Amino acid sequence: MPAGSLSTKNNARKPNTRQVRRTGAQLFIDKLTELSGDDQRLVSNRALRSALNWDEHRYARIKAQLVAEASVIVGRGKGGSVALAGGRDAQALKVFVSYSHADEKIKDAVLRHLKPLERMGLITEWHDRKLLAGDSWGDEISRNLDTADIVLLLVSIDFINSRYCYDVELDRALERHASGACRVVPIILRGCLWQHTPFSKLQALPRDGKPVVSWPDHDEALASVADGLRAYAQEILASC
Repeated sequence: MPAGSLSTKNNARKPNTRQVRRTGAQLFIDKLTELSGDDQRLVSNRALRSALNWDEHRYARIKAQLVAEASVIVGRGKGGSVALAGGRDAQALKVFVSYSHADEKIKDAVLRHLKPLERMGLITEWHDRKLLAGDSWGDEISRNLDTADIVLLLVSIDFINSRYCYDVELDRALERHASGACRVVPIILRGCLWQHTPFSKLQALPRDGKPVVSWPDHDEALASVADGLRAYAQEILASC
């Protein structure tokens, strides 16, 4: 037997005892999986943080990372809760989109930028193009508006001049907002005198209420809208 063969053979028998260190994200997912059970139910932030034995800063940082990656979703409940993405216990916020049909094209662009929030389990959206043949459109619009958690106003001069948007949907939305039943969020699509409307005191999107069409990059403007709505949704879910 060659001199080096025995040494090589003995080395081959030695088990690899090196342990791979798990990331904070992996530990978070593992513990959430354990606590959520087979039905992937929501787990309170307090219970999960306690099980992980993490401080608030680390927990919030890792949770935000996983929410951004759409690996976990946030849910309602005192103190907030989380669940694995795709779990059956998710409770996404209902978003009602109020807009003028003159802004159909830009409305579609807004909705495309909100799709990641749907995949994250934060929202589900409804607008009148989801009406089905035979639906009583007035009743369906009222029902969806009255059950919405967030009402988006896609603001333009055509929105302001629309009798139905301005006098019906807006009035009801502001009434529910005042009672705390929903949150109304104006999204300024095109320049108009929106500063002199009943919703002028509400925080508008995009950043600084600058109309979407006036941004050099419309995608950047709509990304600002989506990120602002993400923050609203997470705040609402954590406080429910």
